[in-house]
Amino acid sequence: MRLLPTYVTLSTYLRNRNQPVTYASKLLTGSQKNWITKQDGISEIECWGVVWATRKFRCYLDKREFGVFTDHQTLTWVFSAGNRTGNAKLARWAMELSNLQFKVHHKPGTTMGHVDGLSRLPMESVSALTMADLLNPERSEENGVPSSVGEPSETVPEPEVAGPDSEGRSDSDSEPELEDDDELELEFATEPTEVETGEASATPVTPSSVDVFGLDSELFLAEQQEVAWIRALVALLQDGAVPLDPFLRRRIVQMAPKHCVVNGLLMRTVHLPANVGPARTVTVPVVPLQFVNTVLHFCHLDLLSSHLGLTKTLEKVRRHAYWSGWRKDVAEYLRECMTCGGGKGPRPWTSGRMQRTPIADLTGPFSLLVVDAVGPLPETERGNKYILVLVDYFTRWAEAFAFGALDSITFVDAIVNGVVPRHGVPSRLLSDNGRNFTSDVAKSFYQTLGIKKLFGAAYHPQTQGLVERFNVTLIGMLRMHVDEAQTDWDVYLPRVLFAYRTAYHEALGDTPFFTLHGRDPILPLDVAFLNLGKKWKSNEVAQYRRELYR
Repeated sequence: MRLLPTYVTLSTYLRNRNQPVTYASKLLTGSQKNWITKQDGISEIECWGVVWATRKFRCYLDKREFGVFTDHQTLTWVFSAGNRTGNAKLARWAMELSNLQFKVHHKPGTTMGHVDGLSRLPMESVSALTMADLLNPERSEENGVPSSVGEPSETVPEPEVAGPDSEGRSDSDSEPELEDDDELELEFATEPTEVETGEASATPVTPSSVDVFGLDSELFLAEQQEVAWIRALVALLQDGAVPLDPFLRRRIVQMAPKHCVVNGLLMRTVHLPANVGPARTVTVPVVPLQFVNTVLHFCHLDLLSSHLGLTKTLEKVRRHAYWSGWRKDVAEYLRECMTCGGGKGPRPWTSGRMQRTPIADLTGPFSLLVVDAVGPLPETERGNKYILVLVDYFTRWAEAFAFGALDSITFVDAIVNGVVPRHGVPSRLLSDNGRNFTSDVAKSFYQTLGIKKLFGAAYHPQTQGLVERFNVTLIGMLRMHVDEAQTDWDVYLPRVLFAYRTAYHEALGDTPFFTLHGRDPILPLDVAFLNLGKKWKSNEVAQYRRELYR
């Protein structure tokens, strides 16, 4: 056995050659990182490597003689019975290993390249190992990433095929969906065919470029049919055919009620969370693992998603795709997102559960608008420095307009040309006491359109808390995309707004887009996964309208 502080190789003699059996590595954690600053710190780290490795490979080393090769010569006497050390930690570890039959040999690091080289190899850049790399070993080797890394107990991928997840529920999981067949589909993955073909992997998915499969609907359908349990379930749902194998037949029959086949695709029935009333039910495609990274990219990294937080990303994934362990993958994906890590600072408070403000006498969408201004921001190439923000209290729908100057004229222009033609005249308008909202031009505008103007308390922005909180969210979303000079924020503004409107809102229990329009928008994933909903004829508008508002 050869070791370094964080790299270990277990080897044996096969065919008269010293052949590695497995590789292992271990990082120092917590207070262990302080060892490097101690007088005997290097010796403690090296000794801990021996202790950790012998614990890990105890089943191979117990009751047999073996050798430990290290480039740290101090270890040759630490474990010697004739020597004693004044370091209590080293003495305790030496006592722990005294019942093992081994001898420590010193070897220069230059002669142990298979372990020492890992810590000495110069690296110009470090790239994350993505799901696409795991599923495409050829591409991984071209990029300098080994196709398999780790010890044997960890290199065999944990079966995780597209199916019901077995993860715990988050704070927003009040829906009646019960994943009582989670273990069924995971058991399918333990069959040799799934593991041998690399259909599953337990390695966390990390943010990177879109998966090489991209948004190809034909390839998506073909890849779904490559999964054995999906083929069996589709055959049962379409033709009533049941597998001959009793184990597979029993599992497939139990899973069938939660799935359906649409246009040849296996779909999963998902109950969306609802604050009041019955939960909304949708069908989403069951995603093969080859497309998991694609789903995560378009639900978080893409400009139409804009790096929103965990709850909103979970809900977006829930509405567009399904695979086993999706919650864990989403959480890991966001944890590894470098853009979020660099652009979002820690929040100094703990959020309470959001509650709807009891605003009375709302007649429907855009009956009460809250308006505020953001700026001055870095001036863009188009001369914009301010953002005029309006949020509807009823649907949480947000509008934002970029302007070069913030005065009454730009405010009136935003309402007349940006809000009224698309949403109608608001009944009431709430703002602070800014001059652009209280000028004679603004008052004449309110009177002309019959808008009842409301003003918040002076020096008390909490009166307009809805729009004030949205301003923070909007700036944070823009920060994820702007260049270093921050002079192109107005280019991203419309698409960032779309990301917010189509994101789950806890106070609503749905998205602002669905709350206003009564339907969900078609996103790139819907087109790629052929999840476009029911098809209509051009003369069935009346029936569509009745179904939309029933």
